Amino acid sequence: MKSKVLITTNPLNHEGGVVELYNLILKHFKSEKFIIEQFNIGSRSGLFYYPILKRIVYPFFFLFDFIRYIIKLLFDKNIKIIQVNPSLIPVPLIRDGCLIIIAKLLRKKVVVFYHGWKPGTLNLLNRRKNIRYIFNIIFQKNTSQIVLSSSFKTDLELLDAKKKNKITVFTTAIDKNKIIIKPIAESPTLKVLFLGRVQKLKGVDEIIDSIIELKNKNKLQNFSFTIVGHEEPSGYINILKDKLINNGIGKDKVSFPGRIAGEKKFELYAKNHIFVLPSYTEGCPVSVLEALSSGLFCITTNVGALADIIKNKENGIIVNKKSSKDLTDALLYSFKNRADFKNREEKAKTYSKKFDISKLTKNFENLYTHIINE
Repeated sequence: MKSKVLITTNPLNHEGGVVELYNLILKHFKSEKFIIEQFNIGSRSGLFYYPILKRIVYPFFFLFDFIRYIIKLLFDKNIKIIQVNPSLIPVPLIRDGCLIIIAKLLRKKVVVFYHGWKPGTLNLLNRRKNIRYIFNIIFQKNTSQIVLSSSFKTDLELLDAKKKNKITVFTTAIDKNKIIIKPIAESPTLKVLFLGRVQKLKGVDEIIDSIIELKNKNKLQNFSFTIVGHEEPSGYINILKDKLINNGIGKDKVSFPGRIAGEKKFELYAKNHIFVLPSYTEGCPVSVLEALSSGLFCITTNVGALADIIKNKENGIIVNKKSSKDLTDALLYSFKNRADFKNREEKAKTYSKKFDISKLTKNFENLYTHIINE
């Protein structure tokens, strides 16, 4: 009989990169040894657009799910491995810490897959010896850990320097069969795409400031921008639009089409030259993998796994966080060297193969096999 891996996440109809990744994994994971089963923990998708209400009712959903989780582990003897998916943020750590404690008490193997990384939480763990001790006992002792960046691995190792931790670096993944790879028509302007949650933490303020800087330098005629995604907080996009209008920049240069998903999203990648993500914090954003696999040149900040993925002036440019000047300089460099984009199809095929979900599912199967054998 196959061993079962129970993976705890938000419901699979929820928004967010973690859910998107596991929908992909569940669809493509095939093994003669293991079955993957997803288990709902936390907020429900209907509350995604109501953040205040979500915070109020979250404890009740968690308590309900926690009781179901205990019952499931007690009665489903095929479950051998529990895989939790926190970010290095207090609430997810407390939530998944409770799940790990129960799993260890019931003698289950534990995999901790960290998806986000908050420097403030890491600083707290480094400063507070008692909190660090609790973290190490729960999350690092007798667990297998997965991170999205080599720098995250180093951070974890330093938190428990005396112990040789079992930490593996994975990337997230894309489905190469959904990627649209095709030549893009020559144009006097470079088409620049942002795709993600439209919020300050994603560096959208810097994108807008960079657009204004390009106009002030009389270079905006060389670019057009599409900013795609759900806004947070509500009204944020209207603030950005007003700022652009006040600087004489209209819809012909910057568009906000809202959230785009499915095939239309991949068609959008195929129509653009440059992908920008000047985010303040990331894990391993799927949007960058999709952009590279579609042949786009990527301008990002040095956060999360992006330092491992973006090779300067080869497939993109790394800029400083909160620096619209750096972003402007990178855009101007891209326009000056736009002839380099002609081999986008070749690069796209390389990256779509490199980041395909088949590699990640195989990595998971190998990890689970090692855990069970151990």
